[in-house]
Amino acid sequence: MPSPKLITAAWVCLLGFVAGCSRPAQTAAAPAPPPPPFEYVDAWGAHGEGPGQFDKPVAITSDGESIIYIADAATGFIHKFSSSGEPRLSFQDDRSNLRPADIAVDAGSAIYVADGRRGTVAIFFSDGMRHRELRTGAFSAVRESLHIAVDAYGTIYVAAKHPYGIRKFSPGLRPIGSWGGAASKAAPIGAQIDNPTALTVGPDGLVYVSDSAQSEVKVYDASGNLQRTVVVPTDTDPQLTGIAVNRKFIFAVGTSHPSVYVWSLDGSFQFTQDLSAWVPGVGSSIVRKIVVTPAGELLLLDTAAARVFRFRLHL
Repeated sequence: MPSPKLITAAWVCLLGFVAGCSRPAQTAAAPAPPPPPFEYVDAWGAHGEGPGQFDKPVAITSDGESIIYIADAATGFIHKFSSSGEPRLSFQDDRSNLRPADIAVDAGSAIYVADGRRGTVAIFFSDGMRHRELRTGAFSAVRESLHIAVDAYGTIYVAAKHPYGIRKFSPGLRPIGSWGGAASKAAPIGAQIDNPTALTVGPDGLVYVSDSAQSEVKVYDASGNLQRTVVVPTDTDPQLTGIAVNRKFIFAVGTSHPSVYVWSLDGSFQFTQDLSAWVPGVGSSIVRKIVVTPAGELLLLDTAAARVFRFRLHL
């Protein structure tokens, strides 16, 4: 006969088995919802006139390592930051009193700064040392409206108010083309550039420019042929002040509301992303600039608040 201890152990095992069988089946956890197209990460920036501070920030760009560059028109400082706002470098031009109007960076991380006072483009090595200077031919009345972009081959594009239009310069700083200005009498309808508010060159090599007179982005090839016009589908006719392009999408932001408009590269409108939960200034006329980094983040510069708002893209 089995001992009492063995009988007790058997009953314990049997009861445990029955109890286990009577438990409800475990269901798999529901999958987490997908992240939003624009996921807010953080905001950074501080008012001031010193290194790493913003007095009158006017332009933002990024290099191939997702380092952020911001130009300040009041102090002449050019700032470099990580995308999270950690200061990397701040410098001023040691040859002239720069009044930056725009900024661009080439594939080798050389820094290009449009000077709204002298109408030139100062070119710096990545460490802030002055390298050379491009004379754009912009006369005094249009210099404050200068915008610049550099393509993957070092070709420089400069835009300004009519009658300047867009002018193209070789990496050797020689003029090699122009369109959209006073000399473009035979240009196609819509090709004229009146008052550009932003200029960039996409990874596709096309030139993208927004104009204060229309709620649209004009897209040109490198020779100045108008490829398409990307229109904001809204009745509010926002004045676009910032544009950015990556390998899949075109992004634009305007003055009246902190919203980003998104199109596919073929010009098909995708959606409007309202950022007013994080970015202030609803109903105010604020110049906003944007950049999209290779790391898949969009950063919005609010020039009035002197703040940068960072979003991770899930598109």
